[in-house]
Amino acid sequence: MMRVLQMASPLWLCFCLTITAAITRAQNTTDPAEARVINAMFSQWGIPESSVTAMGWNISGELCSGAAVDNTNFDYHIYNPGIKCDCNFPNSTCHITHLNVFAMDAVGTIPEGLWTLTYLTSLSLVKNYLTGPLSPSIGNLTRMQYINISFNALSGQVPRELGQLTDLRHLKFGTNNFKGSLPSELGNLRRLERLWIISSGVGGDIPSTFANLQNLHLVGASDNGFTGRIPDFIGNWSQLVSLNFEGNSFEGSIPPTFSRLTSLQNLRISGLSNGTLDFIKDLKSLRVLMLRNNKLSGSIPNNIGEYTNLTYLDLSFNNLSGPIPRGLFNLSRLSFLSLGNNSLTGTLPDAKSTTLRNIDLSYNELSGTLPSWAIDPTLQLYVEIANIIKELN
Repeated sequence: MMRVLQMASPLWLCFCLTITAAITRAQNTTDPAEARVINAMFSQWGIPESSVTAMGWNISGELCSGAAVDNTNFDYHIYNPGIKCDCNFPNSTCHITHLNVFAMDAVGTIPEGLWTLTYLTSLSLVKNYLTGPLSPSIGNLTRMQYINISFNALSGQVPRELGQLTDLRHLKFGTNNFKGSLPSELGNLRRLERLWIISSGVGGDIPSTFANLQNLHLVGASDNGFTGRIPDFIGNWSQLVSLNFEGNSFEGSIPPTFSRLTSLQNLRISGLSNGTLDFIKDLKSLRVLMLRNNKLSGSIPNNIGEYTNLTYLDLSFNNLSGPIPRGLFNLSRLSFLSLGNNSLTGTLPDAKSTTLRNIDLSYNELSGTLPSWAIDPTLQLYVEIANIIKELN
């Protein structure tokens, strides 16, 4: 009998631990103040309880249950609306750490109560109809690492209190109706990796404090009202992979310091008033290079054929001159080439890469005849030779 009990002991212990863990989980309780905020906010925005129930968490009872505390992936496209909780606090109290309301047709302002959820590390309110200003109280959320409030109709100034969120990695507020300049306090966000503010409504000079943002990987800032010169210090953002400055009112040229951005894969700038392509000499990680309408002069670098990662190149509407380097047509990954509206000279090469399917060389000063590859019916080619425009589709 004793031997049987000894053999059963490990199983009994495992069973007891399982029961204990289950009881502990059952006793977890969402902070009541946080629960009231979520309930009031969802009610204000007209988000039905059925939408929440379908996602596997409970808004009418214990919020931090089911999908809010299990291993459900917090993908804001799928787990929506969704929250995640951390229940590792004294007295089994749970705090809400993630909140997602994606494309739920939420209408109106952001309730002030949201800024009392100080345990939040991730907030996504993308693609709704939210209006009004962004409260300075957002500065209370000092644990925040991810904010995405893009695709709304938020207005007013971008609050300088965002600069208090020094643990922030991603900040996205593009496609809104903000006004004024970016606050210099955003330069305090030294851990920031992604800044996505396309069509956000902001403008003015880029603050000098942004020189501190040396962990940036991605900057999307097109279609705003930025003015002044593009800052030299961007050349020190050594981890930068993607930079989009199209559709602003910058002046001058691309700083020579950009030659240091050797990790850069995507560069899009338009509307400058002068410059050359000298800065790209070492940027051989580039995949997308769009520098249309910058009044660039000089020639296309002869070593452009060494940029083997290029898939998309647009240098149209500039003042480039000289021949088109033959190596450009041999890039095995290049599929789109636009060099129209320049002053390029010379002839077209006899051969080109099979991946290059879209070519615009119109309104240049090219000469000679069309090579045999130009009659490929699957090729889209625009070219002007001897004042005769040839278009082949």
